[in-house]
Amino acid sequence: MLTYYHLIAIGLLLVYFALHSALAADPVKSWCSGWLGRYYRFYRLLYNAVALVVFLLILRWMFGWPDVYLFEPAFWSKGSAFVLLAAGIWMSIAALRQYNLDEFTGLQQLQQSNATTDHSALNTSGLNAFVRHPLYLATLLILAGFFFAFPKMPALILLASVLVYLPFGIHFEEKKLRRQFGQAYLEYEKRVKRLIPGIW
Repeated sequence: MLTYYHLIAIGLLLVYFALHSALAADPVKSWCSGWLGRYYRFYRLLYNAVALVVFLLILRWMFGWPDVYLFEPAFWSKGSAFVLLAAGIWMSIAALRQYNLDEFTGLQQLQQSNATTDHSALNTSGLNAFVRHPLYLATLLILAGFFFAFPKMPALILLASVLVYLPFGIHFEEKKLRRQFGQAYLEYEKRVKRLIPGIW
């Protein structure tokens, strides 16, 4: 049964995810670029650092709740957890290897006087040839594995909140990608599904 604390946690997570997407949107970044001027090169790095700290604070509060298992961990749940976690971690590593991590974290932008333009090319190789958002899929696998390993309400709320928000987050991210890559991304959308190969 959902309690007051559970509802607060769901609300905090959904607001966090929404703000995370909003602050990465082109209109917001464009406004910040004009407002911050030459200091805008710090934006991506601060964005990632603040997002990480806030997320960890939310998780610390949630996982500080009394330990109550929704079901007793058994062989099947531990086995499922191992498979899901292993697949998710492998997929995360494989997906991140296809990114420019300096640009992803914001370190590259620190060396530029103008960090408003993204010159990266559309990458459709590796895991991107099977799903358009392999990092999101990896995140879902890891969260599902974590829930089966520790079947408690905080883990379930975290997984459910991500499942609820992810379609909206993908929608807004892909609007930006269509503007950035144009026809190339439209053709890519026709060939490759979002998260589940051949289905969605």
